[in-house]
Amino acid sequence: MLDFGHHQKRALALSLVMAAALYLAVIFFTGYERILAAMARLGWHGWVFILACSYSNYVLRFVRWLMYLKRFGYQVPHSLHFHYYMSGFALTTTPAKAGETIRSLYLKAHGVNFHQSLAMFFTERLLDVIVITLLAALSVLSFTEYGQFIFTAAIVLLLFLPFLRSGVVVHNLQRLTVIIRFHRLRRLVLHLSSLLDAARNLLEWRMLYSGMLIGLVAWGIQGFAFYFILTIMQADIPWHIAISIYAISLLAGALSFVPGGIGTTEAVMGVLLLNSGADTVIAVAVPLISRLATLWFAVCLGLLSSLYLSTRRATSQQINLP
Repeated sequence: MLDFGHHQKRALALSLVMAAALYLAVIFFTGYERILAAMARLGWHGWVFILACSYSNYVLRFVRWLMYLKRFGYQVPHSLHFHYYMSGFALTTTPAKAGETIRSLYLKAHGVNFHQSLAMFFTERLLDVIVITLLAALSVLSFTEYGQFIFTAAIVLLLFLPFLRSGVVVHNLQRLTVIIRFHRLRRLVLHLSSLLDAARNLLEWRMLYSGMLIGLVAWGIQGFAFYFILTIMQADIPWHIAISIYAISLLAGALSFVPGGIGTTEAVMGVLLLNSGADTVIAVAVPLISRLATLWFAVCLGLLSSLYLSTRRATSQQINLP
């Protein structure tokens, strides 16, 4: 199959260095003994549980991804395809998670065209944003300063879906290509219209509701894992507030356009925990634990899948040698 390019390796290495420097600085200035003691409260069984929750999130999202691929009429061996999907997580720290589109390159070898695989990626990202926004809307029960904004955003996103499904956007983009004189820009608009046209097939009502339901369960499990960490830390924060804190932090990280939301997600998570009555140690330790068990766990699994695919390719080439 494929190996990571120079820019992809550079982006991954940069994100690792940036995260390590940030986390070490926060731990040092907060008091590393207290932070490490708080993180140790989880115990091995706690770490296994939250990592299992994260893995369940990835598996459920993969099931949704398979549903989209089947919609386009393709079949790829599930075990191999799972490694394709997971390998994208190795590049989840790239801007806007664009590195995850490496899955499109793997699927191309099975006849899946780029418009369709990128439409799958676009639809997956769109539904995840909607679901996380809905989970963040639980904040209306506590954080009034965030609640109105999150609730409004959720309504706007839900109203945007019928507009996107209607074909108006695709039709106008196709009309725009007649006016555009610059060849590269015209090609870009054509590709965009083809992508959105393919995405409409995945936003048919049955597919839309199924995708949102799977996303809601997947991210709900992740939010519950965050609540579990707070419970172990003996933080007196209700489950719905815990889930909304987790969701708001993810949205803040995405809107910051910082690769992987590194720094932004942790900072917002810590501030919201402090506003909810958590002490400084918990407000620092919990975001670090959560991110290690989600973002960086996904990156590690993605790297393992990428290594497997590279080894598989090398073995296949040796077998085919005359």
